[in-house]
Amino acid sequence: MTRLSFWEILKRSKMGPMLEEKDFDLLMFKKTQDLQKEYGIKYDPEKPVDIDGVQADRIYQAGVELFLDLGTYCTTTKRIIQVSAEELKSEIEACPAEINLGQGSDRVKMSHRDVEGNQDVIVIAGIQTAPFSDGEMMFKIYKGCAMGRSVDGIWGGILLKIEGQHDVIAGAPSEIYQYKKTVEILRRAVAAAGRPGMITINNAPTNPATIAMFDENLGLRRSDYMEVTGMSEMKVAYDDLNRTAFALAHGVTIHGTHSSVIGGFSATPEGAAIVSVAGSLQLIVVQKAETFRCGAVESRIKSRATRRNLWVASTAIQGISRNTRLIVDGSMGDHPGAGPGTKQYLYESAAGHVLSTVMGAHSTEGTRKFVVGNVCNFGTPLESDWMGEVCKGAVGMDREAASYLVKYLLAKYEAHLMNPPEGETFEKLFDQETLKPLPYYQNLYGEVKEELRSQGLNFIR
Repeated sequence: MTRLSFWEILKRSKMGPMLEEKDFDLLMFKKTQDLQKEYGIKYDPEKPVDIDGVQADRIYQAGVELFLDLGTYCTTTKRIIQVSAEELKSEIEACPAEINLGQGSDRVKMSHRDVEGNQDVIVIAGIQTAPFSDGEMMFKIYKGCAMGRSVDGIWGGILLKIEGQHDVIAGAPSEIYQYKKTVEILRRAVAAAGRPGMITINNAPTNPATIAMFDENLGLRRSDYMEVTGMSEMKVAYDDLNRTAFALAHGVTIHGTHSSVIGGFSATPEGAAIVSVAGSLQLIVVQKAETFRCGAVESRIKSRATRRNLWVASTAIQGISRNTRLIVDGSMGDHPGAGPGTKQYLYESAAGHVLSTVMGAHSTEGTRKFVVGNVCNFGTPLESDWMGEVCKGAVGMDREAASYLVKYLLAKYEAHLMNPPEGETFEKLFDQETLKPLPYYQNLYGEVKEELRSQGLNFIR
């Protein structure tokens, strides 16, 4: 099977039906509510995990119908990009079931994973797109992250000041310069950790700065991937498509990411699950992703591990995993509400990454507290290690065991999601000379690890 030409997609973005954005949003609202009734999709908060896959299959079929009916809204041209059922089928069948990332001994194979599957789960951890106080601190933290043996790749961050004095502004020349310099630090850090071929990923607010990070010698490489983003919900702009154009020309694997919004125009958890599937299809058809993140966010709660979010994302992922051979990324535990150095951070992270793994996904979006603002060094290698250890430990777990564990974890943190513990920065959690966790943080980490082991999580170390 062959894929629809990207140039045909661009043509349709200029010649498709014209519509105002607010009208597209209203169409989505109505269609998702109709589909959840038509397909009998019902969220039950007492059952945050779909154990038998029945709802997942219905959500997948509803997501396909939504994508074919609505299409993708291009905000740049105010037109709808539409594809036929035959074209969608060809796109799905033509996508690879496995890809290679990284280089040398650090090279890994990312493949389609089955629900409850034993296929290797690829983990790209690191402190995702967080600010750092200076280059030396960034280097130390990322070197520590790269040393985690359960981690296959590292997400980068940003230094907020050039030479310690000039502000970095999105869309300005400073953004291009600084993102290029910070990815050089990331490359030095993985080399110093003894893993020079390790996957390194970063994504800037605008496409010129993202493209500028690609440099085989000092920056991102063809063996890494280009991150392309769909706008919530089921929208795209030329800024996003510029990244696709560069990746296709440069020979870089494309990884897409899209989030439905629970409480947004998809409205209900049921609607958000349907849109999560449809948004994933958009990523492979319109943005030519070979692997993609299927997920959701809450409109009001700053955590990606809420009860509703866990159900929405995990059920959508399960539907895609059961009905296609696509390579899915889940990463549900990547952005906890709680901060580093707290049990709640580890609990939230574990709930999301267990479900992501069990439902047939990889986790490749790094990790960090949901809201970091301009607080520098708000993360440590220990949270990165945790992400890797949980994902690898959940491989082969069945849905019933995952459901039991997730309910156990929700009881630990759910009541505190609106006012989560702030957490601490790297300086407060790690010894600055030995660059090892301070005893109280290492002990807390070990305590939670043993707690979850007693609840059925089979840590490999």
